[in-house]
Amino acid sequence: MVLTADVTVPTDTFALGSLFQAFPDAVVEFEPVVPLQSDRETNLPLVWISGVEPDAAVTTLRETDDIEVVERLATAGEGALFELEWTDELDGIVQPLLDAEGRILTARGTAEHWEFHLLFDSHVSLSEFNMAVTNNGVPVTLRRLSSSTVQREPGDVDCEHSSLPPNHRETLLLAYHSGYYETPRECQLADLAAKEDVSDSALSKRLRRATSSLIERTLLAEENLDSSTRG
Repeated sequence: MVLTADVTVPTDTFALGSLFQAFPDAVVEFEPVVPLQSDRETNLPLVWISGVEPDAAVTTLRETDDIEVVERLATAGEGALFELEWTDELDGIVQPLLDAEGRILTARGTAEHWEFHLLFDSHVSLSEFNMAVTNNGVPVTLRRLSSSTVQREPGDVDCEHSSLPPNHRETLLLAYHSGYYETPRECQLADLAAKEDVSDSALSKRLRRATSSLIERTLLAEENLDSSTRG
């Protein structure tokens, strides 16, 4: 099961908020990108910015604390396309979104607010994101929430591992092959965290999200299939 959430946040709670302070008529829209990098790496966002001169936008963005690199790629009509690179110190909603392994499907920003169409792998991920953002003091308004469950056809014996997010599948397989689920355990949480080069807390959250995703894509999918068959 995956969930999509349409949310709005105040303009100044996202990395590009300072642009609207200097240029109230500016409009920022994220360009959808098919990632060619590992899920463990941060992808470089592409954004279209209109309502402001491209050179002025570059100057303002390069003075923004949350942005490390700004490159103008193209100019078209009244807008320009930029490639951005975040700094290592992110706050607002960006770091909570990365920690929850959420994804930005679309985003549009104006001087009034930011509108995000977000994707989460499970209810656990969405809940972790919401709690982290709230703890950061960011007011989030949920406009719409929807879910979708991948169903199997009757008689299909495939375990649907391809529908499980790759990072979740890799984490579960690593834990399994390392003996984490054996009794007694042959590998402790700290050992797995060291292999993944993350903290114990981060790996524990990742395992919970991965387990939740696996349950939603297998047991809940089977339950929904049985219900539809009986109906």
